[in-house]
Amino acid sequence: MPTLIQISRDLIELEEQLEELFDNPEAQDRLIDRWFWLENIEAQRDQKLDNYAALIQELQARADARKAEANRLSKRSQIDENKVKALKANLQRFFQAHELKTIETDRYRLTLAKNGGKAPMILDDCIGFHIPDRFLTREIDRIAVREALEKGEVLEFARLGDRSYSIRIK
Repeated sequence: MPTLIQISRDLIELEEQLEELFDNPEAQDRLIDRWFWLENIEAQRDQKLDNYAALIQELQARADARKAEANRLSKRSQIDENKVKALKANLQRFFQAHELKTIETDRYRLTLAKNGGKAPMILDDCIGFHIPDRFLTREIDRIAVREALEKGEVLEFARLGDRSYSIRIK
């Protein structure tokens, strides 16, 4: 069975030849007779187009189903992540309440550890404080404030807080 491209080329060629003979109906009829397979080629074309359309519909249905499944799994994943956060928060409260740092179990080592990275910066309500211009833009320049605090500068409107804790399971 010819491809759609082959069918398309043949039909374009026939159309061009018919255009050349536009003023000679008898020659057009003879040309069409020579292209005796025209009815067959149109049927083949229609079958190919039907198959293409079916493939497109099938792929679109599969894509839609996969997208719906991905959304469903994403929601389930978010539920699981929320449960993990809640369970870790409970475990962290337990460790802190009992002043525990590390516990070894048969399968895991549970550790209450301070988070790394930069200490959280806490900005107090700035109303009534004089904030030096070097810390101001249209908003407070948090990077400049942090750098000053980390260098030990005392600012009346900001301070570094303690790092929070998190549970690590290995």
